[in-house]
Amino acid sequence: MNEGFAESVARFRAEAAAAITRARRASAEARETSAAFRRDTQRLIARAGAAAPVDTPDRAPRPPDDEDFSQDQILLHGG
Repeated sequence: MNEGFAESVARFRAEAAAAITRARRASAEARETSAAFRRDTQRLIARAGAAAPVDTPDRAPRPPDDEDFSQDQILLHGG
């Protein structure tokens, strides 16, 4: 009976070690992905700052009249 317990403990430790190894690899991969994303973002920020400013109107254009949404009240249909 002791041998069965020892085998179970050994199997548990091996599975735990494998899970920890997978978690460390996934964490390292996530850090690399995040670092690449930050680098790309910084490059885009630098490019956007170096670009010529875009002329923008003082006011946003008025949306076209849409007769479905031009009412000042909400109309409810009786069921």
